[in-house]
Amino acid sequence: MRWTPDLFGPQLAALETGTLGTTTYTGLLRSAVYQNTLGTLDFYYQVAISAILPGDEVFNLTSGGFLGFTVDALVDATNFDGAGIFTAANNPNLQGPPGSTTTTSRNGSGSVVRADFGDNGLEAAGQTSATYIFRTNATSYNLGGAFTTQDGSVAQRANFQPVAAVPELATWGMMLAGFARIGAALRRRATVVRGRLARA
Repeated sequence: MRWTPDLFGPQLAALETGTLGTTTYTGLLRSAVYQNTLGTLDFYYQVAISAILPGDEVFNLTSGGFLGFTVDALVDATNFDGAGIFTAANNPNLQGPPGSTTTTSRNGSGSVVRADFGDNGLEAAGQTSATYIFRTNATSYNLGGAFTTQDGSVAQRANFQPVAAVPELATWGMMLAGFARIGAALRRRATVVRGRLARA
């Protein structure tokens, strides 16, 4: 599935940080949360390489925290956010045949989403991946997930994840008032039933 501009909505949060924990390359990990025009959340990821050991290659990225949510994977190689943190992909293999060869998947429990770059792995200084987008049915998020890239070593940092929406105080109030009305109605009904049984 390809990203389409008609579903592009406002950016809610973004992070751009250096790689953490890796010993084979340096670069930037970019991620963001957007609310699409459907009203749900999209999670965006991009990797940019500034230096990498000869013969090494960044070949995938993963993100955790998606358990219980539906996810569609999309890819965009353009500079869709203008002056924002994401840039156009410049991996040579993305410019012509074979184009994007990325495949996406989830782990067995469904908590981790993954993009395997295929022929579009990053193996030279200055290369930037496409932006990988995971469209969800979530309406809330927090910073409790993990964004990981892998080559000869692993770079990881805290990242955005979808979370179940927590009702607002006004919603809790309406729910409690509703439960109270249901309880009162059940008590009245029980009294009426007992009265009828007593007269019988």
